[in-house]
Amino acid sequence: MDSEAWNEELEEQRLRSMRKEWEAASAGEHDYYAVLNVSRRATTEDIREAYRRLSRLFHPDRHHDAEKQEWARRQFHVIQRAHEILTDPAVRAAYDQLGEQGISMGKTVGYKLHSVKDLQDRFEREARMRRIEDVDEWVQSQSEITLSVNGSGIVSPSAAQSLQRGANKGAHGIGGLVMQQLFMSHSFTASLSDTVSGTVEGRMLSRNSNASAGNGAVKVMIKRTLGPQTWISFTTPVLPPHVVAVEALHCPSLGTFYQTKVEQHALDTHTPPAITVRAGRPLSPYSTVFISAATGNQYALSSVWAAGPARALHRQPARVPRKPSSVTIGITGARSTDEELGANITATSNQAYIQAWYKRKIDMYFSVTGGLLVVGHNPQPVPASGNTARRTSSASPASSSAAPLLLSDVSFNIDMVGEIDRHTKLGWKVDLGLASGVTLTVYLRRFRNSVNLPILLTPALELELAIYASAIPMAAALALHYFVLKPRRRRLIQRQMDMLKDEQRYQLSQQQRQAQEAVRLMADSVGRARKQALAANGLVIESALYGDLPFGIAAQDTNVLSAAMAKFGASRTALSSTDEPRACDVTVPLHALVVGDQLVIAGSGSKQFLPGFYDPTFGAPKSLFVRYRFGGKLHEVTVKDDQALAIPMREHCIE
Repeated sequence: MDSEAWNEELEEQRLRSMRKEWEAASAGEHDYYAVLNVSRRATTEDIREAYRRLSRLFHPDRHHDAEKQEWARRQFHVIQRAHEILTDPAVRAAYDQLGEQGISMGKTVGYKLHSVKDLQDRFEREARMRRIEDVDEWVQSQSEITLSVNGSGIVSPSAAQSLQRGANKGAHGIGGLVMQQLFMSHSFTASLSDTVSGTVEGRMLSRNSNASAGNGAVKVMIKRTLGPQTWISFTTPVLPPHVVAVEALHCPSLGTFYQTKVEQHALDTHTPPAITVRAGRPLSPYSTVFISAATGNQYALSSVWAAGPARALHRQPARVPRKPSSVTIGITGARSTDEELGANITATSNQAYIQAWYKRKIDMYFSVTGGLLVVGHNPQPVPASGNTARRTSSASPASSSAAPLLLSDVSFNIDMVGEIDRHTKLGWKVDLGLASGVTLTVYLRRFRNSVNLPILLTPALELELAIYASAIPMAAALALHYFVLKPRRRRLIQRQMDMLKDEQRYQLSQQQRQAQEAVRLMADSVGRARKQALAANGLVIESALYGDLPFGIAAQDTNVLSAAMAKFGASRTALSSTDEPRACDVTVPLHALVVGDQLVIAGSGSKQFLPGFYDPTFGAPKSLFVRYRFGGKLHEVTVKDDQALAIPMREHCIE
């Protein structure tokens, strides 16, 4: 397999599938629907009929030879277990949701619940809880560390001179790097019950400047899930600022949401609550529009809230951060599985933002995002006191008309993210702004933990530096991705596949032996049925192969097979002459499933669990080829492993 033909995403999926198959085979798990050859929607009567049909072939009492009786016991044990599981509503519901692991739990629940719907709901919850428990160790905690650094003293000589003149006097640094601020946050979430979870979050901010300042906060959140589409949370502080918040989210359908958040300063009831409402709904299967409106906390609604946080002059209110009102309208969408884009407009009382972004997924491990931000501001100062506010509100319309927005900044950013391994991402982001200069950010993400290092390269936009800061890292990232990380992942995937294949060889020999035993148990019955079908011009299976078929034909119902199957004998020789088995002969097992000149195989899962079948090509896509005669005419068909099959069909005829 050359590098151009090697598809990393498909190989990753294949490796995951191989792991899943190997774990199931190691635990002795079966697809009991496939064992009985019934669909997952089969009724209890359908299951019992399939069980009786297989019992006539594999019940130990129907065989008199001691060796065959032993073979039949092994085969019948699996068939009987499939019948017991699928005819018990509680156990079947547990098996459908949790597989083999749910069988013992289904027997424990029994008939305490009143309906099949109750059983399904119960085991869906259990399955969801098990999935949560599997990842709970990693997702229950979340942390972020951001260290902001001013490196313009090294990169830009003019900035270095400004630093020496005392522009950043009092700040501390190392080798020309000035540490500006450090932000840290950590949260821990734990389930208190099936529907309630609790989160404790702590934050701190430390600044390194003339007015050395810092702050921190600790808050506790209780979240209650009201259903699969709705939750509500309550957040209360432990340390200042004493802001209590209530938030609710409802998602009535896929892509549609309504979210409300109310924040109130607990120690200053004269400050009105800040209310934020967000809503979104899909415009098309590939795009969603959303709107957000925030009241802020600088409005007057009644005598209690007549004075905002900065308006009351007759008292000394608690320190309450000012929150302006704002409105945001935006749209997000995806042009394909590899392309995402979005745009939004935000307007506040004295500023406006226009933002757009585009993300391109190079492959499953590497993506590039570009963004544009335009910021405008209102040059009129916002009133700072209640008296001023009243004077402004009583002014004439001409004097109170809003001034036009002035351009504050235009910035562009490019963000490159690559996966080091399955849980770790390394990113490189460059922000280029007319007023904000050039900032380079390197960040590392692992699970829900992140470390960010933003470095200010220059406070003013320098074109040459901007090109170096964006083009060189992008070229280095692409080179690292394609020439180092991707070949490394390819070797790792291939090594893991080879290890799984080696470990599966012993299981393959056991499966092959059991399939051969099943074929010998069927042989006499199939021989008699075949003679009767030949005499009556009925359905006769002439040849059937299951595995990684080397014919180079699409696995679908089509009579185009006739041309390729002209070399059927050579293909069978190729199958048997390779070092690794690629397919197995399932002519007898398939004929044993014929009932009344009809053969139906349910597409509920892999065909490897049918009696007399086994998996000859672990980890490879498998197909079933059938050549049969009906009414004296030759028919051929090939179907995928998980595809249903019904014969005879007129379109299969090649004569």
